[in-house]
Amino acid sequence: MEEVGLVKREVVCDRPIAVTYEITEFGTTALGFLNELKNWAEEHQI
Repeated sequence: MEEVGLVKREVVCDRPIAVTYEITEFGTTALGFLNELKNWAEEHQI
């Protein structure tokens, strides 16, 4: 998801390693589709 720009990865500490992920503006464009997919999966118990 990072490679296609849906999320931004940031290393916040290198010892021990700590990484945060943040949804990008482009990533928010997929939220509607992902929510519908989640609803479908819940409906079909998968």
